[in-house]
Amino acid sequence: MNKIKVTFSDGSITTFHEEQAFVAVGFFPDDKAPGKNFPSHFETYGLWNHMHDGLTPSFLELLANSKFFFDIEEPNVYYNSQSVIKIESI
Repeated sequence: MNKIKVTFSDGSITTFHEEQAFVAVGFFPDDKAPGKNFPSHFETYGLWNHMHDGLTPSFLELLANSKFFFDIEEPNVYYNSQSVIKIESI
């Protein structure tokens, strides 16, 4: 099974694997409270293997379309998309 090792800006390292699914989280403006935003779950993204580039393209798609994301099997941990500093295929 293909995997990627992701390094975050706080120095933590997490491994993700092919077919792992994540929910993208973004923010919408709150019409009733100008200047405030509320979080919302967006699309679900799965990691799929590209024949030349491994899981990286599918993971980058997730990052490009979310502010935060979480693994659907571990919804108690949210990751900040902008804190990813390195992705390695393993």
